[in-house]
Amino acid sequence: MSVFLGVGRQRSLWKLRRSSSMVAFQSRASASVTNTTTNDAAAVTACLNAPRIRGRNDDALARYPTLHSPGGLLRAMDYLGTVTFALTGSVTAAQSGLDVFGASIVAMITAVGGGTIRDAVLLTKAPFWTSETEYIWMTIVTGCVTFFTWPHVLEWQQKRQEERRREQQQQQQQQQQQQQQQQRRSDRGNPSLPTPATTTATTTTTLATSTRRQEEPETMEPPEPKSYDELDATLDTLDAIGLSAFAIIGAQNGVRAGMPIAVSAICGMTTSTFGGVTRDVLCGRPVRIVHSNAEVYAPPALLGAITYLLALKSKVLTPGSRLSAAVLVCMGCRYLAVTYNIKMHTWDTQRDGRGVAIGK
Repeated sequence: MSVFLGVGRQRSLWKLRRSSSMVAFQSRASASVTNTTTNDAAAVTACLNAPRIRGRNDDALARYPTLHSPGGLLRAMDYLGTVTFALTGSVTAAQSGLDVFGASIVAMITAVGGGTIRDAVLLTKAPFWTSETEYIWMTIVTGCVTFFTWPHVLEWQQKRQEERRREQQQQQQQQQQQQQQQQRRSDRGNPSLPTPATTTATTTTTLATSTRRQEEPETMEPPEPKSYDELDATLDTLDAIGLSAFAIIGAQNGVRAGMPIAVSAICGMTTSTFGGVTRDVLCGRPVRIVHSNAEVYAPPALLGAITYLLALKSKVLTPGSRLSAAVLVCMGCRYLAVTYNIKMHTWDTQRDGRGVAIGK
């Protein structure tokens, strides 16, 4: 009997200890939950009371355009440049004889070809437009619309140029009439007439000059320079914006991939120019960036990418300042090239005979 009483006491003591330990565990758990809830509430309160900063304060490319961060502005410039490159690519393809399908494909290649070569060849990864499919739709729709609407734009441009020529001719005629009127007034004010000797000498000089002009061979007059109006200026400005954005984005991709600064600069130049290289090859035209048929194009992109990389390495400028410096360098170089028709030096093969004969 005493044995059973001893066992019962031990069981009751064990149950009492178990219940007390459970109570202590529950109290510690409730205390930890209370502390966690308090910390979460404090964090939420701190976030709500923090100053409202809209957008990211860095130069990383945002997913969609926004005006509240440098990365969002860079994305907006990227979209603008994509549409501009697609437009010029479609116009070039149409002028080369391609149909609407070919013009749309060339428009897409012109806009995204540089980034595709950068990703697939230099960085060995999937092209960016496989995940950001809005670039496909933007470029194809822009190319198709441009193919049908651009002839009307060219007609409007020709009409404006003709109107300006007429206005210039009228202004010149008015100036000539005013000069003639002033000459007549001056002649009336001077009644002295030329002497016969002076008249004879003037007539002889005039006959000699006319005879000399007849003997001299006629030289070909140089063609009139192409007029540069608001439409050309707008396209060049938008193209320069896209060139700057593409150069910066290409350099950023090289930095993220851990490439050296030289390779990252090449990534920037490739992103902004190799779409045009592919366009020229498909359209059977001389590649612009390696021929001096037009002003320099690839060097400004390369300088813009180098400027961004040097600013990024210095760690002194803010994100917005880095982007602004690169854009100003690239667009400034393009402005100087277009204004002063700056071209790279080439050999004069027709004069010095340094050309290479290619057998067909």
